[in-house]
Amino acid sequence: MSMVVRNNLSAVNTLNTLNRNQTALSKNLEMVSSGMRINSARDDASGYAISERMRVQIRSLNQDNLNTQNGNSMMKVAEGAVQSTVDILKTLKEKVIDAANDTNTDADRAFIQKELDQSIDQINDNANVTYNGKYLVDGSKRGKGIATYNALTNQSFSTNTGAGTALTELEDRNGNNLGILSSDNVTVSYVQNGKTYTTSYTAGTTSLQYIFKAAEDIDTSTYTFADQYNIAIAKVNGVTDYAELAAQAALAQGWVTTSSNVSLAATGLYNSYSSLLSNLHSALDDFRNTVVSFASSTDVVVAGIASKALNEFDGWKTGSSLKEAGTPINNTPKVSDLSTLSYLNVCLDLTGDTGTRDAYSSAYTALSNFLSSDSTSLNDVSTPTPPEVPLLGSNPYPLGTAGYNTSSYSGYASSASAIATEASNFYDSLSGPKLLDGTKVGISRADEIVYTANNENAITVTAMNSGVGGQISGFTVSVSDIDGKIKKSVNAVLDAWSETIRGENEEAEDTAIVLQVGTRANQAIKIGLTDMRAQALGLQGTDGSTLNVSNQQNANAAINVLDTAIQKALDQQTSIGAIESRLTYTSTNLTTAIENVMASESTLRDVDMAQAITEYTRNNILSQSSQAMLAQANQNSSQVLSLLR
Repeated sequence: MSMVVRNNLSAVNTLNTLNRNQTALSKNLEMVSSGMRINSARDDASGYAISERMRVQIRSLNQDNLNTQNGNSMMKVAEGAVQSTVDILKTLKEKVIDAANDTNTDADRAFIQKELDQSIDQINDNANVTYNGKYLVDGSKRGKGIATYNALTNQSFSTNTGAGTALTELEDRNGNNLGILSSDNVTVSYVQNGKTYTTSYTAGTTSLQYIFKAAEDIDTSTYTFADQYNIAIAKVNGVTDYAELAAQAALAQGWVTTSSNVSLAATGLYNSYSSLLSNLHSALDDFRNTVVSFASSTDVVVAGIASKALNEFDGWKTGSSLKEAGTPINNTPKVSDLSTLSYLNVCLDLTGDTGTRDAYSSAYTALSNFLSSDSTSLNDVSTPTPPEVPLLGSNPYPLGTAGYNTSSYSGYASSASAIATEASNFYDSLSGPKLLDGTKVGISRADEIVYTANNENAITVTAMNSGVGGQISGFTVSVSDIDGKIKKSVNAVLDAWSETIRGENEEAEDTAIVLQVGTRANQAIKIGLTDMRAQALGLQGTDGSTLNVSNQQNANAAINVLDTAIQKALDQQTSIGAIESRLTYTSTNLTTAIENVMASESTLRDVDMAQAITEYTRNNILSQSSQAMLAQANQNSSQVLSLLR
């Protein structure tokens, strides 16, 4: 090896080694001081990216866990409010049972009423509880849904029981006759909008449906129980749009021909169910009132019928037509062109299709002559051939030709009183309460058919109007014998009505509470809280009137109202409890997930301290050794000077 002084290769080589040892020592020092194997992307590019994503997930999971805990706190506030309401309702149940006891005077009940009123106010206060400024159980935190019609179902009757089953033939679930006698007294009570309605009648030959007919007749100014035109009833029966409902309703009233053409007494456009319903009821009310109000005078009654028929006939004779733009229930557009034919065909017995126009002309002439004459005889109207004068016909054309025949009524009127009676009976057959007697009980807020819990036949009555305002808060039936003795075994069956569909208002927007409990979008728990105010519980009317216990009958009816209210409150309470339980499980799951992700991130990023210190010690010694050797190497060039001596 030659001796050179310009380039000290040994020193350069030693310097390079020293630099490498210093770099390694610096990296080891960074690892030991930070405790991490990856301190920046240069340490491990792919490992750094994976580790950072895991850190994002860990932070997200921590926030999810915090959200869950906050949500649980919110639910505890709601639970406390509902629990307070349950406690109040239990006290109110105790008080109304006390008020129903006739050892109390009406003055005593007045004191109970005061306590009841204050308790109902407190229930409203409970419903206005807030969490972070948000109202929880005032009905403002519900999911999107259609308005529902309150439904009460009785599953204590025999499975073959129908609306037309006579009270004396009613059987319990085991097939045993209830033992109702025709001489027994039936008392019916219900509560709606904070008001109590009660009536009594003798069982006689009446049917199960008549119980609700009697209840409906307590207040003739409003409709309480759904008839066959109710939208919920229609949907249960498979009707899909309003035009179809209009056709079915008109056909049921006898306004039919041998074709599918249908005529309504009052024409117009039906853009909603409410307008159609109003039209039908108006037509029925008008007819009944026209006939019944003149029951004292034969000639006036006949004149009334004849005049109405003549006016309808005039409309038909001019060839007018009706186009019904039916807003579909199922959002499928449908327009029906319905040729106008009057209900004259149900006032006059015109059989067959042959000579229909001639028969109508003959009838029209007879009616015109009758109205212009002084005759008072029914026979004066029935003189033409072939017409006769039945009340609303004897099915002059086949009903059912349009595919639907829910009810029909026929009979000949021989006197004014008979006309009035038959008119009322026909009206009742069309517009009376409609009972469902199968496994279907109504329509849910999701616009789906609801069935009985065990999918067995039951009897269901539906509220005429939707929402909270239309709900039937409590329905009570009591049967006693001719001596006034209460038949408890009978009442146990007749009074077993439970709420299967709650009347709720339509909610156009989804206002349910959303708790974000996942690291990705839509990984959330949605919580819908129902209305716990007194009106929604059936304890208060829209006008502020409260449940009344001023007398024994009202207090007795209030018992079932409190039972229903307690059930609603308990349903909400159990729902909240289930949510709290779920949130607890969610929090536990999130905690486990955080632990597992942190373990994975630690494997990638944390340094093995024992190994790092070992490497640090080695590189430190090597660095010191390199420094010493570099000093020696730097002395090599100076050895050349010895050659100059």
